[in-house]
Amino acid sequence: MAQMGQQQQSQALSGQGLQLTEQDVMQICLGQTKQLAGSINTYILEANSEQLRRDYMTALGDVYNQQKQLFDLMEQKGYYNVKNATQQDISQAASKFNSQQSM
Repeated sequence: MAQMGQQQQSQALSGQGLQLTEQDVMQICLGQTKQLAGSINTYILEANSEQLRRDYMTALGDVYNQQKQLFDLMEQKGYYNVKNATQQDISQAASKFNSQQSM
């Protein structure tokens, strides 16, 4: 079953009542790249070997690039809409941050 083709997988999912849209698949991939980046970051922090640490850092850069490409494609297709912050939103966030810093 691990080598099942895309059409067979789609039919199997449909047979189970699951139908994934392109947007669903892209959302899953975006989430997976975020989780992978978090895991690799942990590996970097815990690496004992400097060479291993550098290799993980290279891999993390690759994951960041892939995540950005996926995000850009999702935004282009209208699957991921980002609201730009207004000046009022920025001021409120700054005030909240500053009040938490003074605690």
